[in-house]
Amino acid sequence: MKTATKKNLSFASSPDNPDGLQLKITFDEDTKTAYGDFTCPFKFQGFPDMIHPGVIATILDEIMIKINEAMNFDTMTGELTIRYLQPAFINEPLHLRGWFVKKNKKIIENRAEIENEIGKIVARGKGKYMENGE
Repeated sequence: MKTATKKNLSFASSPDNPDGLQLKITFDEDTKTAYGDFTCPFKFQGFPDMIHPGVIATILDEIMIKINEAMNFDTMTGELTIRYLQPAFINEPLHLRGWFVKKNKKIIENRAEIENEIGKIVARGKGKYMENGE
């Protein structure tokens, strides 16, 4: 029996998911950092004119996951800590960045942050990711 090919419909980064964020994140091998830009559309609004905090958390998690993927770590999120510092607004250009921190046994730790167009950090995240497999 032939199995159907599974499409990547990731909410955060798949270009094939029209209802998702469609984040475009680049990884720099030399510095082990990920970066990108994102302007959030109205459909992800929380409070009036602000990005929903769950979307902010998703963006930070996805940045850190992309670091793991680029470093060939097959992981799943184990722990995610978000610190919201100021509002992030709908239709405001945001700059995304994240970096690899360390790997201990099967746990990878990363950090990420989102900066608004005037250079203020709107949110920071730290994540612990568990390696899949045995």
